[in-house]
Amino acid sequence: NATMGCTQSTQQHEEDLSVTERVMGGRRGIDKSERIHSKSEKEKIAAKRSKALAQAAGAGNNDKTPPKLNDAGHLVAEEVVKRVMGSVQSKETILGDVKSGNGEDLIRVRYAALTQRGYYPDDPHKENQDDYYICGSKFGAGEGDAFFAVFDGHGDKGHDCARFAKKRLPSILAAKIKKQRAALNAKKIKTMTENKQEKPKNAFHPSSWPYLDEKQYIDVCRQAHIQCNNELHDEKKVKDFLSGTTAISVGFHAGRMTVSNVGDSRAVLGYRVGGVGLEGTPAEEEKKEISSEGDSELVDATGVKYEPGSIIAIPLSDDQTPYRRDERKRLEKAGARIRTIDQLEGRKPIDENVDDFNLGVDIDEEGDMPRVYCQDHDYPGTAFSRSLGDSIAEDIGVNGEPEILTKRVTKGDEILVIASDGVFEFLTNQRMIDICVACDDPLHACTKLLEASYEQWLNYELRTDDITCIVLFLQSGKADDIAEVSRIMNKAQNGPKSPK
Repeated sequence: NATMGCTQSTQQHEEDLSVTERVMGGRRGIDKSERIHSKSEKEKIAAKRSKALAQAAGAGNNDKTPPKLNDAGHLVAEEVVKRVMGSVQSKETILGDVKSGNGEDLIRVRYAALTQRGYYPDDPHKENQDDYYICGSKFGAGEGDAFFAVFDGHGDKGHDCARFAKKRLPSILAAKIKKQRAALNAKKIKTMTENKQEKPKNAFHPSSWPYLDEKQYIDVCRQAHIQCNNELHDEKKVKDFLSGTTAISVGFHAGRMTVSNVGDSRAVLGYRVGGVGLEGTPAEEEKKEISSEGDSELVDATGVKYEPGSIIAIPLSDDQTPYRRDERKRLEKAGARIRTIDQLEGRKPIDENVDDFNLGVDIDEEGDMPRVYCQDHDYPGTAFSRSLGDSIAEDIGVNGEPEILTKRVTKGDEILVIASDGVFEFLTNQRMIDICVACDDPLHACTKLLEASYEQWLNYELRTDDITCIVLFLQSGKADDIAEVSRIMNKAQNGPKSPK
């Protein structure tokens, strides 16, 4: 029984629940006091902020020095800079089928990453719970393979969960890829031996191993996430009862990019219609060919045609939240109840039919999103429907099963943004891509994304979330597959399907 399982977990870890049983208000991670409903509550917030800063000032520890604020109560510029970490310059790598000898099979990639620690007035020294991982080449012993991931922790031990996932998920996945490719190679050599064929030089070297096909790579990605989630539950040093992390990753293998998503972080592709490269424009003949061929036209699910040369945002992941009808049904079947904070506290009537919200296109300005609760308790209150960790929430359907999408990298794929929700909470997918298009390199794009995100947080909230992004600029000579692009676009617009 899902509800009973949730209760049993509560009894088992009563000391942890006593700290976190209170209902989180507003957006995920916002304390109840930070959702302002009245003038008196604003005054309470100001008093709590003054008290927190006074306590920090009296701590006698340089690391606990209260941050400098301007007259509006926001961090001054030098304090914001102190909270930013990551790449000092953009890096470059060559991915794809490097052993084929065909230039079209190669993908030139430039990339960078930045993370900015958030600011919480009630907890000015709160750790950054975001983390990221980059392996720009030779991931899983593959010459042209790479792996990029962003993790967004939540709960009292969210930073520990994010670090654990950063350490273990890539390691597990790389080992599984290597093992499967080695097995395929052993099978190939056995067949050659039986047929008395001459084995090539370095037949046992990883550079000679066969690539995984699309299904094989998806399978190892799924297995890696599930194993990482189980290991996190078993890790005694990390208490994940009411803490966990999202995981959004992109693996490059055999000329494909495979996006795995657990939670509400996001991967967005900047796709140039007609395949015009980042550096320069196509010849006039190619322009004519693009405009004259009907099968080169990109049309969305509503019949809108995109102009050749325009760069459009295509989501490669779907936020896993109770806003999604398919996820709500799955959670409720597992024994969860879905409520907003106002519904839980009696300010609004209970309505089981939560309106679908097109995250990535629409901005949730109100911030009172539906959350996941046990039937008889006001926890865990997660604003996402899947995560790594969150062992109590797992009893009611919040699991670590990833949704996975694969796409061949082609010349129209120019920009890839992998980010925590600190970036896109108030920025649409298209706005993120537009910002990157205006930049001359990935690090510049990361910087501008952080600046734009931070500015929007100040417009809507008293605090700012942790903000993390990886930006990749891609160049490929592989011809576009309009049918594949249309399929991915229409899937995003029509809504994803949850695995059973």
